[in-house]
Amino acid sequence: MSNVTIRMALRYVARNPEPKLEPLDMPVWEHIARTLYDIANNPDPRVRGAMTRATRAQEMILTRTGGKRRAGTQPIRKTKDTIIFRDLTAGAIEHEQ
Repeated sequence: MSNVTIRMALRYVARNPEPKLEPLDMPVWEHIARTLYDIANNPDPRVRGAMTRATRAQEMILTRTGGKRRAGTQPIRKTKDTIIFRDLTAGAIEHEQ
């Protein structure tokens, strides 16, 4: 069994948006990372707190992939990896339904 870090799992899912295996055959780390991306990109406006969960999931993904800056240190370096999230501002979800 190989060790996969959180950063590696999130990058793998970002680079491979379509799963190659069935959900039951998928490794646990991939399933968790896909669920986190699903929460971040597909909030349900009918569910109370869904937008807050989506924003929190996006923050978790950005923190884990880009790194977190400690007080008194240099800003994080720009990387070539880009993450595209859906626009969660007011009205963006209502137009799709």
